[in-house]
Amino acid sequence: MAEDLISYDGGFLACDMLADASIDDASELTRFPIESGGFISDHVIRQPRTVSLTLVQTETPLTEVAGFARAVQALSYQERPAGQQSNTVPIRQSEFRPAPLLALGEAVRGLLFGGPPTELKITGTKSDEALATKSLNVHVLAAGAPIARVNEFHLQLLSLLESATPVIVTVKGASYIDLVVVGVKRTDAQGQVGKATFAVELQQISTVETQTVDLPPVPKAKAPKQVGPKPPAETKAEQKAKLTGVLLGLSQGAGLQE
Repeated sequence: MAEDLISYDGGFLACDMLADASIDDASELTRFPIESGGFISDHVIRQPRTVSLTLVQTETPLTEVAGFARAVQALSYQERPAGQQSNTVPIRQSEFRPAPLLALGEAVRGLLFGGPPTELKITGTKSDEALATKSLNVHVLAAGAPIARVNEFHLQLLSLLESATPVIVTVKGASYIDLVVVGVKRTDAQGQVGKATFAVELQQISTVETQTVDLPPVPKAKAPKQVGPKPPAETKAEQKAKLTGVLLGLSQGAGLQE
């Protein structure tokens, strides 16, 4: 069981088996074209690390976890007792024709022991014994209530995907930090009830800390103070004369007579 495979602030996510894991690190060079037709590179861009995991989750855990307890369960099975039996098979002398060399030996044995054997004794397993019922005690993990472990595991992965929670992935003792889940794919293979495979894609992010500072208000701009005595106000005659001069200038510029 892959314990504490994906950990985050407030908990961890464990699966029954880590089927596959790949960590991809890469960098990219900048490319600027030049007149000779080539490229120059003056900077290296570090690409974010990507982690790909293939996780397997089943409805029955491999070890004791929350909701499951170890219990002893008795299994019964039938077995035929091992027995032996012996049978005697007669030998037909008309079919017993030894080779010439063996015939001489058989003739000598016949003179000494009274001829060839007339029957053969066969010993084997007795198969007509009655079946006996036996029991076998096994240790199992039993749940106190129905638990949908596969669906619950899927929902936890989707929660990390939607919330973009930074996580830490631990594979073979190596920890990879500042990762967020960017993809989850569930596969339920045909004929494999109670098991699902999850392809999880994670990508590294860079985190920063921000701080808010209250600045004092900017004072309003004031008109500059006039230095010296205030000029006297223009009279109506002076305003008329100034206006007449402006009109004469405009008419002369347009080629009109006064």
